[in-house]
Amino acid sequence: MENRIIELALQALEAKKAAVEKEIDELKAELAKARPKPAKGRGMPPRSLAARKAQSERMKAYWAKRRAGKATGKKAARSAK
Repeated sequence: MENRIIELALQALEAKKAAVEKEIDELKAELAKARPKPAKGRGMPPRSLAARKAQSERMKAYWAKRRAGKATGKKAARSAK
């Protein structure tokens, strides 16, 4: 008699467990729908190898010019003192 009561209690608990798990799955699905999708990258189109190389050359020239200007600027500032 005692074993039968324990078996019935286990069946009832397993039924409740299944219902709770089902509800959890439904809530997770709702949450996934409500969550915004992450943005994809910066939205820039891919560039060809030639375009990347051209930009690389432009930036090298830009920074070389800046370094040259900075070096002459420091010398001029030192001689003014």
